[in-house]
Amino acid sequence: MRYLLIIFLFISFSSHSQEQMSLSVKANDHVSEQFYLLKGGDMGIVTIDSSRVKAFGVLLFNWEGKPGVYRLSDKDGHLVDFRMEMPHLSFEIRGHFPETELIFESGNKNNQLQYYISEFKYYNKEARRIGDEYQKAIDSALETKDILSTHKEIQKEYKGLVKDLWSKRTDDWSLQLALNYADKMPDLNEKNKSRFFVNQYFQHFDFADTLMVGSPCFYNKLERFFNTEEIQELLKRNDSKEIELMIQQIFWLSEVNKYAQECLVNFLMQIYPEASSPNLYATVVKTYKLANSCEYVLANKSMRTRIERDKIFSIGANAPDFILQNCMDMNLESFSKVNSDITLLVAWSAHCEGSVDLLDKIQDIYKTYHKKGMEVVAISIDNNIKSWANFVEDADYTWVNACDKAGLKGEFAKAYNITSTPAMFLISTDLKLISKPITFFQLKAELAKYLY
Repeated sequence: MRYLLIIFLFISFSSHSQEQMSLSVKANDHVSEQFYLLKGGDMGIVTIDSSRVKAFGVLLFNWEGKPGVYRLSDKDGHLVDFRMEMPHLSFEIRGHFPETELIFESGNKNNQLQYYISEFKYYNKEARRIGDEYQKAIDSALETKDILSTHKEIQKEYKGLVKDLWSKRTDDWSLQLALNYADKMPDLNEKNKSRFFVNQYFQHFDFADTLMVGSPCFYNKLERFFNTEEIQELLKRNDSKEIELMIQQIFWLSEVNKYAQECLVNFLMQIYPEASSPNLYATVVKTYKLANSCEYVLANKSMRTRIERDKIFSIGANAPDFILQNCMDMNLESFSKVNSDITLLVAWSAHCEGSVDLLDKIQDIYKTYHKKGMEVVAISIDNNIKSWANFVEDADYTWVNACDKAGLKGEFAKAYNITSTPAMFLISTDLKLISKPITFFQLKAELAKYLY
C-alpha cells in the first residue's frame, strides 16, 4: 500500500468514455473518518478522491469513470476491494477495522467476493500463528510433530478451497478476483528456492485475466509477493543470478498479456528505482526489452561498449547531435535544429512489431502534446529507403521522419547506444536528456510532468 498510493495528474482515459459514477457507503461506526477511493492505473494505484463519513454515517463519492474494480482505504491502510458493475453502488461497513462486516445488496456478487477474501485472510492468519508456534518449539528444542500435523491439515483445506474456486472461476468474476488473495502457504520444514517459489505463488493467478490486470488487486498481489520473506532474503543477498531468474519467470508468466507486462515493469521500476536498486532495476529493464523489443546482433566488443556508454548516458547528460539522414523535412539538417520545448526521439524499424505498435500509440497523443510544445523525431534504422518512405506515408506520421539506412552501424545508433528497437529518449530544448521511458505509459507520465 505504501508503495502504490500515488496520485497522477495525467489520466489516460479519454473523457468521452467516462460515465457519472457514484458510491454510497453506510458507515455508522466511522463517523468523521477519512476514506480514499482508489482504482488501478497504467503505473500503479491511482487515488480518485477522498471524503469523510458524514455526521449521519454515510460516505459519498461522485466522479467520472466507468464500471470496474475499485478500492476503498482508510488513513491506516485498511482496504476494501469491490467491483462496480453499474455506475452506482451502495453497501454497508459494520464494525471497526480489521474486524468489519461488509454488506452489499442481496444477490450482489461482492458479498461472495468478500466471503472468500475473509476465508483467505483466515487461513493466512492461521498459517502465521502455527508458524510462530513452530519456531518457538524449535528454539526451545520441543517436539514439533503435532504442530506440523496441524499445519498440514490447514494446508490441505486451503489448497482444496483454492482448487475449487479455480475450477469454477470461468464465469464468475467474484471468484476471479478472490483468487488474487490466494497466496502460497509456507512449508514449515522445507526451504523454498526463489525460482520455484515464483511458480507456486502465482499458480492460481491469471495474468491473462483482463478483469484483474491493472486493478488494485493486481498490484496488491505483486506487492505481497515482493514483501514475502523468500524474496526479501533473495534481494538482501543480492544474488544477481537468482534475482534475474526470478524476474524472468514473472515476465514469462505474464507474456500472454502485453498490458500485464507493461503494468508489471512500471510497478517494478517504481518500487525499485535505479538510484536505490541499480542491479534490480537494470535486470527489470533488460528483461522487459528482451520480451518486448526487436533485438539486433552486434559484435561482442561493440555491444559491450554501447552498454557501458548507456550507463553513462543518464538524466541530465548532453544529448549527442547527429545528421538527420534522409529527412523528409528538407529544412532540417540535424537533430539540434529541431525547435521544440521537449523532443521525443524514437528509434524504430518497420520490421519490428513493437516499434509499429509504439508509434501508433504515440500518434494518438501527438496532436495534443504537439500543441503544448512537443515534437517527435522518429529515426528508422531500416536499410530500404523506398520501403521506409512508403510505410511512413501510409501510416501518415506527420512528425519529423528520418532514416539512417546504415542501421546499427550508423551515426545515430552509435551516438545513442541503440541495440534494439523501439527506444525512446525525451530531450530538452537545450539538448539535455530528460528521461529514457521504457513503456508508452511511462512516456505519458513523463510528458504530463513537463507539458501541462
